[in-house]
Amino acid sequence: MARRTLFALFLLLVLSANPLQAPLAADLDEQTRALATELRCVVCQNLSVADSPSEMAQQMRAIVREQLQAGKTPEQVKDFFVSKYGEWVLLKPKTTGFSALLWILPYVVLVLGVLAALWVVRRWTQARKSPGQATAPSSITADMQNEFLTQTGEQPGLEDSSPRAQLLRERSRLKDELNELEFDFAAGKLSDADYQGLKQDIQTKGAAVVQQLDALPPERPVKRPQAKAGSIGGQKLAPTQINPRRWQLIAGGVFLMLFGLALGVMLTKSVRERASESDSMTGDFMTGTTPQSGNARSALNEGKQAFAKQDYPKAIEAFKKVLAADPNNPEAHAYMGFILVQAGHGDGALMAFDKALAKAPNFPMALWGKGMVLYREKKDNAGAREIFEKLLNLMPPGEERNEIVKVLAEIPAGSQKSSPSKAATPNAAAPSTSAQISGTITVDPKLKASIDPNAALFIIARPAGAAAGPPLAVRKIDKPTFPLTYSLSQENVMMQGTPFTGKINISVRLDKDGNAVTRGPGDLSGEYKKNPAEVGAKNVDIVLDQIAP
Repeated sequence: MARRTLFALFLLLVLSANPLQAPLAADLDEQTRALATELRCVVCQNLSVADSPSEMAQQMRAIVREQLQAGKTPEQVKDFFVSKYGEWVLLKPKTTGFSALLWILPYVVLVLGVLAALWVVRRWTQARKSPGQATAPSSITADMQNEFLTQTGEQPGLEDSSPRAQLLRERSRLKDELNELEFDFAAGKLSDADYQGLKQDIQTKGAAVVQQLDALPPERPVKRPQAKAGSIGGQKLAPTQINPRRWQLIAGGVFLMLFGLALGVMLTKSVRERASESDSMTGDFMTGTTPQSGNARSALNEGKQAFAKQDYPKAIEAFKKVLAADPNNPEAHAYMGFILVQAGHGDGALMAFDKALAKAPNFPMALWGKGMVLYREKKDNAGAREIFEKLLNLMPPGEERNEIVKVLAEIPAGSQKSSPSKAATPNAAAPSTSAQISGTITVDPKLKASIDPNAALFIIARPAGAAAGPPLAVRKIDKPTFPLTYSLSQENVMMQGTPFTGKINISVRLDKDGNAVTRGPGDLSGEYKKNPAEVGAKNVDIVLDQIAP
């Protein structure tokens, strides 16, 4: 009986827990997605971790989910990535310190501009009020009121803006107002008390206007000289018509208001939704990220595509355009470094990688390139180990991290530069025939006359379907003779530690100047017609059947 009771309680617990697991999992997925949209993929061009299809982004999403599942808050997760990659990894920088000032300043300036404009306009309207609207002097007498009622309506010219003309217009307006009041009273719209009160008020104002008219000096005949500065049509402007201080205040208020609006608009546009997968969510100076125009982003994508097609001159020109718009672009510098590596310019490659790391110290692509140059070209085991250990700490678990571990295992221990013989130890053994591709390279009979006896032959292997990145393996043969028997294996891999496996596209180029980076007229090229070839395949024969114009 006790066993049955315990079994029933167990079933009850299981059945009651299952409905809770789905909402909890769904909530965790939603939190992971929301947090991933705020983090930048470290190997992409300003894509969020949520939007990037790269393997690195997938690994970062997995880390976000694991840490949220472990009970960490979103802020703690973001702090973890900031500690690894710096503030650069945040698509929206924290609004603290100077960043907070940039966010608040436009609105403060806008409010101050509006207040200043309102104050100036109020002062202006008060100054423009007719003198007749001022409080009536206490010395107004009944005679002045009668004079106001009996005076004929002298009308000034339409363009006359003198004080006398303004007073005459005000007197005319008050008389019209008094006539309307008389009409309304006669029509029975006003009580006697209201009528008397309003009438007395109008007469008092009218008497004040009459008093001010009498106080004005008599008009003198004015000759109309030729127009000079400070006059319009030969008529001297009244002092009240030119007030430099007033216009300065107005201009200042308008400037502050427009300045605040402009800053607000720029701040709003600095964080925007992406228009496409190649667009950036940020990129303006308000967010602290490097500004890149649409042309620069287009040039960067063009350079990547040219690099993937081994069109290195075109790739170089594209990356130069990017660096002209953004001299510190880490991705463009990193790609230039890989091009220089392939051309055999190790020192230039190190300079390019260092420029990339100066802007983004934790940029994995540049760290990998620099580490491989130090290890393979410079035989600097200590420097290479330091770079790879740093990269190892940055990379999340996955295949890429495993490759770094393999390279570190190959680097000899010790702080001194290794000798060439020691550096070659991992590859000293002859490669297995099952891990290589072999065949014969011939020249189309029509192009045999175009062969340069001093040219260098480049045999290039690239993973099938690779959209970007350096070739998998390259072999250079100086002054080749045809037909030529060749083979490619693990020892020809550009980035040591990368496995020479799978399906590979094979192409060849006979370069006159011996520089893999440049292409010139007369260079011959060709590719395996049945690409891709499987590693281990034999008789992968290639014909040089194309000539560069």
